[in-house]
Amino acid sequence: MTGYSKLNVITRLTGGFLVLLIITTSVSVYAIVKLNEFNKASTHMLDMGDRMTGYKERLSNALLSQVLYEKKYVISTDNTLYNHFLATSEDFVRYLDEAISMADTPVVKEMLANIKNQHIEYKTLFEEEARHLRLHKTYRTGWYKAEKEKTVENMLEELNNLELYVEEDIKNRIKGLTEAGARALKTAVAMAIFSLIFGIILAAGITRGITKPLAIMKRKTREISRGIFESSLNLSSPPEIGELARAFNLMCDRLGEMDRMKSDFFSLMAHELRTPLSSIKAGITLLEKNEGCLEEQRKERVLAILSEECNRLIGLVNSLLDLSKMEAGMVSFDLAPGTMRPLIEKAIAEIEPLASVKKISVEFNTTGQSPFVIMDNERILQVLRNLLGNAIKFTPEGGRITVSSRPAEGGLEVFVTDSGSGISEEDCAVIFDKYKQATTEVHARIRGTGLGLAIAKHVVDAHGGRIWVESKQEKGSTFAFFLPA
Repeated sequence: MTGYSKLNVITRLTGGFLVLLIITTSVSVYAIVKLNEFNKASTHMLDMGDRMTGYKERLSNALLSQVLYEKKYVISTDNTLYNHFLATSEDFVRYLDEAISMADTPVVKEMLANIKNQHIEYKTLFEEEARHLRLHKTYRTGWYKAEKEKTVENMLEELNNLELYVEEDIKNRIKGLTEAGARALKTAVAMAIFSLIFGIILAAGITRGITKPLAIMKRKTREISRGIFESSLNLSSPPEIGELARAFNLMCDRLGEMDRMKSDFFSLMAHELRTPLSSIKAGITLLEKNEGCLEEQRKERVLAILSEECNRLIGLVNSLLDLSKMEAGMVSFDLAPGTMRPLIEKAIAEIEPLASVKKISVEFNTTGQSPFVIMDNERILQVLRNLLGNAIKFTPEGGRITVSSRPAEGGLEVFVTDSGSGISEEDCAVIFDKYKQATTEVHARIRGTGLGLAIAKHVVDAHGGRIWVESKQEKGSTFAFFLPA
């Protein structure tokens, strides 16, 4: 069954039609062969009967002519009559030899052989009597006459028996042909019924092999419409439908992943929005209740917190909008030749205050002559900010971050290396997907939107480059990207 399931739809249909064609052709060939055999047999029987009947008549006529010439010669002893006897005797022998050569049954051959022997005996008796007559000797006239008549009567009787036997043999053969025809008809009908039943079973099997997996996929589609995304389709089906089932499973996986991403997104947004909104609400409540009692310095600090939380909300919304626009292809890039060094230095300068608070050292190393690359400065600066921001976020106090660049074949590579806790191999495979974050204990404590690396990947991809991560747990991570020159 496994081998059958590997056959594609075209092969199954072609094979099925070929089998039916072979069966139908076999039935037709069998019927044609049998009809041809019946035709040959009937033609042969009719021809044989006609010819044997004809030879019987010729032999009878020749024999009677011999008797006539023989009797006249005995009376007149005329040599002309004797010669006529010999001529008709030769005709009789010729007809008899022809009949023996075409005889197709042992009985007919035996009967003709008996006639031949009796004719030899008859001719011998006549020649002995003729010799006595030519010598004018006295002989037993009555005995010769009786023996000759007896021999002639035996030949005529054998010829009549031959005619009766041939007629009876033809009747028996026709009867046999009729019975054989009936058997052949039954066989042909049985083969036709078998081919019909087999064709129905074969067509039903091929149809079921195609429709059954499609029906299962139809039921699975209804489950998906109800929000059930388990990819459990493992069908024994043609390769085309098997490919469709695998694509269906992949779609279910993606839909399930999207469903989980949606849940994660709502959970993430609830967390990310609740904290700043709670801070803003608390600050506003504090200002409203203590508007005239707060010290100026404390009021300024509350306002600063409100401003920071508002900026945080705006940054979150901007990140969501940027990612949505990038996925929709609605973001335009201002591409121009430039060098990477000024952008790296600017990004490091912006992140320096946060690094100082956590006592993290940030170093910049460059190797070789930095080539010009075609890029949108602001977007690439956004990539650097996201990578450095992540590095600061997940590097412990007293750690180290190294930014480096080097020429590569066809462009430039930039590396951001931290001394953090590292990322597992499973997380490295999905960390650039939106709303995805590493699942280590350190990353679980430090929540983020999961949008920074997704935005960075979209920007680098739009520049025709690529971005990747190399990491081992407890040994830090290196985020790198390549831009073509």
